[in-house]
Amino acid sequence: MDGALRTGAATAVLAGVVALALTGADAGATGWAKPPAPRTERVSTTSAGGQLDGHSRQGVLSDDGRYAAFSTKAVEFGCERNVYTCLRLKDRATGEVTAVPGADGFSWAPPVISGDGRHVGFTAGTKVPVPEVYDRTTGTSVRVLPESDGEAWTGELWSLSRDGAHVAYGAGTRPRPTQRLYVRDMARGTDDLISGEADGDKEYASVSADGTRVAYQLRTAGDDSADVLVRNRTTGRTVQVDKGLGRAGLVQLGADGRQVVFTADGGTYVHDLRTGRTRHLAQTPAVSASRDGRYALIGAADGDTLTLLDLRTGSRTPVGPGDAVPGAVTARGREVAFTSAATDLVPDDTNGDSDIFVRHTR
Repeated sequence: MDGALRTGAATAVLAGVVALALTGADAGATGWAKPPAPRTERVSTTSAGGQLDGHSRQGVLSDDGRYAAFSTKAVEFGCERNVYTCLRLKDRATGEVTAVPGADGFSWAPPVISGDGRHVGFTAGTKVPVPEVYDRTTGTSVRVLPESDGEAWTGELWSLSRDGAHVAYGAGTRPRPTQRLYVRDMARGTDDLISGEADGDKEYASVSADGTRVAYQLRTAGDDSADVLVRNRTTGRTVQVDKGLGRAGLVQLGADGRQVVFTADGGTYVHDLRTGRTRHLAQTPAVSASRDGRYALIGAADGDTLTLLDLRTGSRTPVGPGDAVPGAVTARGREVAFTSAATDLVPDDTNGDSDIFVRHTR
């Protein structure tokens, strides 16, 4: 990124940032008091708030923004920065940073966090990708793969339902770890096969809040080479939502399972499964969306500045220079996590590494 361009974009975003003194005016149901918005906060810090030596990326947030999970190579967390990546979970109300068991190794995919912030899904491993789910309450991680039938399974975890009870993940055998798409019922330990090997490799999936619907990106033969489909697990019906739009990429299935935000030729779209209507939202691709389906995080044409788009009103709110992953936008679009190497987003950013920031939009 060009230094002048990055600094200029960051300075524009910081306009209107207010003092960071805590107030009780925005205390939510959890009793977590937040400073007023708009402002930008660095989240990838130590429990005491100190900056990290080592880059951090792939920040995701719970629905209320209290819990943030991110990948890091910070030496303060004991990460082997020259080889592996660590996964950390931060309670932004207390500052506590927790190491996620089993998540230190090669990072094969961005982390995933449940809407309630209790569970973190990840894909890690030193040799092959292995999907696991961490439970913050019990402090344990559980591997999520089909029962072995003599094959060496590997996979990738993509999405959690709001309470973490349902997990969407890909599984297969090397060198194709996402030949099949499953939804795991964590309480029962059972798997529902959504799409098998004959359909083609899966590239991503997103599950509704209650786990009854799952959207997924399917690699296909032909000119468009990728489609986005939604499976109703109750009825067994599968619908393609990107017909006629070229190569498509899944961004997010809304919590109620009604709306799907996806990218295709021409930019970003949203499809309403109830009406069958597809709307064009922006010329540039979205990188994330809120679980309630109202907000999409759009990348700029120059690739430097993120913008939060309100799908209902069409209003756009600048977020910051950098990039983001699915799961970066909280409910109602109040907070957005993003990765940036900009040094002027917060005071005293001198570590020379990329950090995770949260933009408080209102």
